[in-house]
Amino acid sequence: MVWKTFGVCPESGAEHTPPKIFRTTVSGDSMSAQRSVLSLVAVAVMWLPAGAQTQLWSGLVAPTRAIDWTQAGAVPGSPGTLPSASWTQCGSTLSAGSYSGSTITSNLAKCSANTYYLLGPGTFTITGSIYMPASGHVALRGSGTTSTTLSFNGGLSGCNGTGSGICIVSSDGTYPGGPTTAYNWTSGYGQGTTQITLSSVSGIVINKTMLVLNQCDTGFSGSSCSSGASIDNGGYFVCSTLYNASNGQGCGANPPDTGAWRSNDFEQEIVTVTAINQNGCGSTCVTISHPLFHPNWSSSQSPQAVLIQPIVQAGVENMTIDGSATTSNTTAVGLQNAWGCWVSGVLISNFYEFGVYGLDLGHTSIKDNYVFRSNGHPDAYAIRTTVADSDLIQNNIIQQWKNSYACDGPCVGEVVAYNYSVDQIIPSPSDQMWGFAWTHSAGDDFMLREGNAGNQAQDDNVHGTHLDQTSLRNFFWGYESCKNGTTGASNCGSSTIKDQASTAFVESSGVRYANNVGNVLGTPGFTTTYQTAVPFSAYAAWNIGGGNGPVSLPTDPLVGTTMLRWGNWDVVNKAALFCTGVGKPIAACPEDDRGASAPTYPGLTSPTTTIPSSFYLNGKPSWFGSIPFPPIGPDVSGGNVGQCPGTLDVTAQAGMPAISNAQCPGGALSSGWAGHVNANPAMACYFSLGGPADGTGEILAFDPAACYGSSSATLPSAPTGLSAVVQ
Repeated sequence: MVWKTFGVCPESGAEHTPPKIFRTTVSGDSMSAQRSVLSLVAVAVMWLPAGAQTQLWSGLVAPTRAIDWTQAGAVPGSPGTLPSASWTQCGSTLSAGSYSGSTITSNLAKCSANTYYLLGPGTFTITGSIYMPASGHVALRGSGTTSTTLSFNGGLSGCNGTGSGICIVSSDGTYPGGPTTAYNWTSGYGQGTTQITLSSVSGIVINKTMLVLNQCDTGFSGSSCSSGASIDNGGYFVCSTLYNASNGQGCGANPPDTGAWRSNDFEQEIVTVTAINQNGCGSTCVTISHPLFHPNWSSSQSPQAVLIQPIVQAGVENMTIDGSATTSNTTAVGLQNAWGCWVSGVLISNFYEFGVYGLDLGHTSIKDNYVFRSNGHPDAYAIRTTVADSDLIQNNIIQQWKNSYACDGPCVGEVVAYNYSVDQIIPSPSDQMWGFAWTHSAGDDFMLREGNAGNQAQDDNVHGTHLDQTSLRNFFWGYESCKNGTTGASNCGSSTIKDQASTAFVESSGVRYANNVGNVLGTPGFTTTYQTAVPFSAYAAWNIGGGNGPVSLPTDPLVGTTMLRWGNWDVVNKAALFCTGVGKPIAACPEDDRGASAPTYPGLTSPTTTIPSSFYLNGKPSWFGSIPFPPIGPDVSGGNVGQCPGTLDVTAQAGMPAISNAQCPGGALSSGWAGHVNANPAMACYFSLGGPADGTGEILAFDPAACYGSSSATLPSAPTGLSAVVQ
């Protein structure tokens, strides 16, 4: 197996040195255990084109700008459900002790399809990486986060060469820039179509094979996407190249990010093949598992399909994974070439660079987890995806990471929802605020952020453009205290306040056709400006169209004029801003812009107009318990989140959102956000465990079953036939 490891780029400087290629022989790749092969019919539900059915966003968002997000996650059509909910146990429960990763890998290989391998209570000291069976349909399950702990010691080199403890990896060694089988995509380009024609179907396995659809960026063509230039077309601009001030070409503050299969091909979607020649469409015509999202697929941009044979339905559940023994433990769970896989109900602590890292993913569920503290890497992400489609990142608590969730390569259709993030620390304190949700590469398109609570969302311009991003009912407070250093020292270094990039919502240059609805933004006493376009600015609710000074990247006026920005509440205006239609702002929303391609909203005349509760959930989920749904928005009243009093950056917890007076040493909570915010389930869980408002302190005793109930976590069966293996 060959797996490419990708460097992560620091925002403030140049890229890392070119990544190395790690070649790892994995015993699990050639396992001979017999197992039944299940089709993806149970996981891949056929999607209708967005315009062919009523969507939760219908009437508010134009059909060309949104997709059917109800299909995200490991079980399309049932967000948050896991395939393993009804699986049976494989063999005897393994008792705690010291094991090599290869021993547990071998035990997993003996499991038949649709079973889970159960680890008993206690601490498992693990040397080396654990590999899930490449044929999939098996889960590794612990007895609960407070019962089963996997402690990885020594150096890890598993999965992608970055040191993953548990590896969910297919036996297909395909990766961007490495071994690749690709066919030309010759017809079927319309947005919403579910049948496309390829130059060949050789090697395609129905209901299994993934296709990574891609085409050359705007202005480029040819088989290698190297002919042409990146010239802004004034509209749907897909660009990944470094901006050149001398000729105005390009768009990024840095060169292209990772994830390209050819030189310039960052528009991507990932589907499975569900039929060949369906209804006589042609011998090389394939039916795909979801309709095409993008509106600009074109034969002139040399589209192609990369073939991947993925690992299907493999997951990690209900355990604690600890990486504190060494900084060689880089990643807790690594995934590559995976479809319908998951990480659920897991406490991940003290891994060096990533909590969960995935490459070439479709329909991954990362939910109900608690990811605590990076172990010192300067560019640490709690959850990172690269080349991904329709993943569900839901209901996670993320504490003490530089960035909580980042797409570092093309990601499309991701749903990032109901997460809580606090304390975006870095090893070298500075006055720059890092954020909760970050899109960092060209090709990060059609994503939904919904119901999250964190300091900031940012669609940046570091590696290119972002299109059709949507955010609904999030709480982004745009502030981080200098008092939150993990050792008691200031997290601002020699500064006394984080006054770089401390803006609640950043839509940088190159972000076009975004939909931002019903969000609550800013921090009272800190956020004093409604909108700015100054790069890395502070104190604002919005940064709209800001460029990048070091490369002379200019402000992009099309960010605002193509944006649907409607019904957002901010602490500067202390009101929700609405508009009546295209280009016709009313007095209550002087800066709520929209371009000609945005819809006209019939009857939207006042701030009492209804905002949809969700764009992907059909109703209140059971894991909300007694928490109001929706929890956040300008139409929510009586919310339980208030603001800790005191002098910002001087008094502990001052300015931070909390839900009780006991969390505020400076005194009683103030109303702060006018009752428009309730703690979402992840935030409520965090505070119920005694977490401080600014995120400082040590790890919490997280138990997803206690926080969210059995509906949100697959509880382990009672141990049967406990056994130990003497090493």
